[in-house]
Amino acid sequence: MAQPSDLVDRTRFLVKVVLVGTVVLLVLLISIFLIVPHETMSEPIIVFWGIFILIAALIAGIALAYLFQTRVQMGPAGPDSLRGPAPEAAEAISGTASAPELEDLAIRLLDGDERRLMRVIVEAKGDILQRDLVRVTAFSDAKVSRLLDRLEERGLVVRERKGMANRVRLTLKET
Repeated sequence: MAQPSDLVDRTRFLVKVVLVGTVVLLVLLISIFLIVPHETMSEPIIVFWGIFILIAALIAGIALAYLFQTRVQMGPAGPDSLRGPAPEAAEAISGTASAPELEDLAIRLLDGDERRLMRVIVEAKGDILQRDLVRVTAFSDAKVSRLLDRLEERGLVVRERKGMANRVRLTLKET
């Protein structure tokens, strides 16, 4: 099965091809008006060309918007990560970052639902019951459990048994 980043790369490539094709089409459509005298064309043809140019421009705009949106969402996993860690990541690695900076960095490195769950834990001052996470996020019990498993694997949280419930604690501490 393809990785999400691989799918995003493939989709971005396809959108780039569509964008280039649309721009070429727009250039050809506009150049027709410069080559053929518009006085000799009937009004319906001119209207048709105008609508066609509008549709092509709309497709180009949507393709550009998609490219910009996916570039922003890719963040650390994108091509910029090949240049080395971001300044805040380098600071966190070197050990000079404070706990709030580490929390902020950890949250930014997570994806969608993990980020949302982590923010709830941080807002609860790093100590919350698992059932409260289910209530606050409106995720199912199983989904919260899976997300917490992933966060535990990354060393961001730890679950402790407390009677019939699990207490979730943030492991990011100031050093």
